[in-house]
Amino acid sequence: MKRVFIFSLCFIFSCLSLARPNEAITIELTDPVYPEEPKKQHSLTRHFDDLGFPTGYSMYLTNKVCLDDVCKLVEVTLYWDAMGYYQRLTYPEGQPLTKVEHEPFTEADYQKLDTILKDRKSILRDHELGFLATDTDDEPTSYNADSIDGTTKATPGAVKEAVVKDAAWTTWVLWKYANTEIVSILQSTTESECSPAYLEHLLASKDWRKIKFALDYLLKQMPVPATYLDRVAQLLPSADIDHVELAIAYLQQASPDKTSGYRKLISTLPNLEEYSASLIIELLEADDQLDETILEELTSHLDQQDYYPIHLALRLIESRDAFSDTVESNVMKLLQSKDFFIARRAYDYLSKQTLSDSAKLKLQAFREKHSDRL
Repeated sequence: MKRVFIFSLCFIFSCLSLARPNEAITIELTDPVYPEEPKKQHSLTRHFDDLGFPTGYSMYLTNKVCLDDVCKLVEVTLYWDAMGYYQRLTYPEGQPLTKVEHEPFTEADYQKLDTILKDRKSILRDHELGFLATDTDDEPTSYNADSIDGTTKATPGAVKEAVVKDAAWTTWVLWKYANTEIVSILQSTTESECSPAYLEHLLASKDWRKIKFALDYLLKQMPVPATYLDRVAQLLPSADIDHVELAIAYLQQASPDKTSGYRKLISTLPNLEEYSASLIIELLEADDQLDETILEELTSHLDQQDYYPIHLALRLIESRDAFSDTVESNVMKLLQSKDFFIARRAYDYLSKQTLSDSAKLKLQAFREKHSDRL
């Protein structure tokens, strides 16, 4: 038993020894307070999980937050995920962030700062330090760096909600470090780790930040790898309004040809929400050389769609004069829809076509049953 126990410990420690250790690399960043000076070197730590995949980055930072020596230096460690999104910060014990008069941040201040730093679209992107240094609520018409001191308390009204009260400069400096120049560096560093296994790991994560990163990377390859077609097709129903077009672009560009790309997109329709389904149909509509078999395949999924995608599909088929036995059979199913608006839209379309005898009888029966609603 003792021998087995010792073997187990050896096995555990051997596995741990295979884990990829954190790695430090040197990067250069512009000091946002002194953007005209040469870039400063920083040590960036790369973090990995037990599989050796990147999980994120951290960087110790000590920096001025104003143009004189009145302000206390900011001293923090910033953390990002592997996609380059800011996650959190820590500060050395006994050295909290401070506001004017060197008053320590409160817990509420840290919470607000965290929210601000996670907002990549903050209006801080569009303002420089001089704007925050004005002593009125009006945006300055000019800016003289020599006139700024480190105790100015007023912050322009348009930016007040985007900074921690009485710590505008600290907020601005940290936001610039967290969300501007370093982001592309972090993303490029993670891209260097994009093995097939890591890409599969990202796509399987169900986290659309990670999925987007993987798709952006794949779409930059020439040719675009087709390896993940089925995986992305499965993911498409979960894509929100910000990501669905990216997933569609991958399915199109990674497919071996246009027609197979359309077929892959159409195959996802039964599981898509109205907006995503409509995007695909509008994509088909934009192609003036669409094969008739694609239109027939499109109609095979209409009985699982909401009204608007059905309306778009029928409008497309009608505009291409693509009526066939297959189209007739598929659209006839819509007459049985529980949504009368869908059934009536199908009726309107079918009533303009040359139908088979059996279809004529069914259409006549529908007309008689719903004569008061047509």
